[in-house]
Amino acid sequence: MTSKKKNLALSRSNDTTDDHEAHQLLKGRIRGRKGKKVLEAIKQLTDKVDIGTQLQQNSIMLTSIAKAVEFNAAEIKDCKTQLQSTVRDVSDVKKDNAELMERVLELERYKRRWNLRIRGLKEKEGEDIRVAVADLLVKISRSWSSSINQIVDSVHRIGRREENKTRHVIIQFTQRLHRDALWRMTKDHAICKELRISFIEDLCKADR
Repeated sequence: MTSKKKNLALSRSNDTTDDHEAHQLLKGRIRGRKGKKVLEAIKQLTDKVDIGTQLQQNSIMLTSIAKAVEFNAAEIKDCKTQLQSTVRDVSDVKKDNAELMERVLELERYKRRWNLRIRGLKEKEGEDIRVAVADLLVKISRSWSSSINQIVDSVHRIGRREENKTRHVIIQFTQRLHRDALWRMTKDHAICKELRISFIEDLCKADR
């Protein structure tokens, strides 16, 4: 082979090698671009899958919240019903209590109609208040001297003894007619003026 032919063959061989390398390089770039596109497509698909999963989770959460709200609404409705029932019950109890208190008050008033109080009767150390009151009543009504123990049921002072304070005396009579008769006699009686005492009604706390 001549020198020219060798050079030509060598030149063609180099050109072929360059073309092959260029082709391989181009092919690599194409593959690289395709790889990027594939990765991008995979990423987009993954993002879509993530969004879908998130939407599904959100849907489950919303369903759960809706059920909780529905349950709470039912509970609130039930509480309102119970509250209304309780309000009615309390109102009935208050009404019944008021009626009972009025009945008790009437009973107390009725019981006290047999009583009189003595206000201002001085206390003495070791006194027998029943004997002292019996003697006082006999002085007011001489006709009671023989039957005073049948006329007077009980006598006692009320409250605790305190220094420089005279406690009231409660007299309970066996009959109201005796109580009313004595009350009339004591209105302007000289003994009451002399001792500076007065006979008054035995009123309950509510009436006082």
